[in-house]
Amino acid sequence: MDWENLIEEVADMGRSERRSLKSNLIVILVHLLKWQFQPEHRSGSWEASIIEHRRRVNEALHESPSLNSYIDSIFTECYSQAIKQAKAETGLPIESFPSICPYKILDVINDEYLPE
Repeated sequence: MDWENLIEEVADMGRSERRSLKSNLIVILVHLLKWQFQPEHRSGSWEASIIEHRRRVNEALHESPSLNSYIDSIFTECYSQAIKQAKAETGLPIESFPSICPYKILDVINDEYLPE
């Protein structure tokens, strides 16, 4: 058994899971911001994207419970990235979005939550 390569493979899988979680979380946050701050442009595709990416996040958290502490540690950074992307996608000034995330992590991954 090549333990060194096996250890590296497991470490790579963990990094990949963390990258995927972060990416999916940013997508959810971007769409929640757009949903809240551009209500006149709400669409089924935004809601579908929120649903899909929540599913991915929740599956990852279920399959790898160790990611629960990771999501806590990256949430603020993900929100910072999300407001930059929301600014670019909406054309709204960055000041239109709260500098501190108005959503709780549990709301962000809750299938029933959409901001008003």
